[in-house]
Amino acid sequence: MVLGKKYSDDEEEQNGIVSSKEFTSMIEELFYLNGVLNIGDSIPWIDFLDLQGYVKRMKSLSIKFDRFLEHVLDEHNERRKNEKRDFVAKDMVDVLLQLADDPNLEVKIHRHGVKAFTQVIESSLANLLHGFNWKLPDSLQKDDVNMEEIFGLSTPKKIPLVIVPESRLHPDLY
Repeated sequence: MVLGKKYSDDEEEQNGIVSSKEFTSMIEELFYLNGVLNIGDSIPWIDFLDLQGYVKRMKSLSIKFDRFLEHVLDEHNERRKNEKRDFVAKDMVDVLLQLADDPNLEVKIHRHGVKAFTQVIESSLANLLHGFNWKLPDSLQKDDVNMEEIFGLSTPKKIPLVIVPESRLHPDLY
């Protein structure tokens, strides 16, 4: 986990961050804008006109994501200040914030760098999961996998869960 917790709960929606529907629409908009053909990229001298409106949409989306990531960083910094000496890094954001505070680094990491690293790690993990089809080994059947929970706790599995990745994309893309 990169961020350390789920940010789409009803409790979070009341705090004014982003609702789960808004976050889903942000992700869908990000994927859409990532794949569109912008005329300004092909004909640079008319780029400033933003004929299709994609640049405006990208800037708006960037502001929304920045607001969300600022909230995540503020939340992690607040937890670090409250715990002080008892603080233990629980996720990747905590590790990156510790690195940002390290005075011995040759290259200083700033807040924008932490947000950028967070986005790169999330997208890398998403691409890794997207690039494979996951299946059960031949020795396991669907009925053998027991994912039940009792009182919020996972029950012990009778057979350890093993999944086999099958490459879905061309080998040159890995």
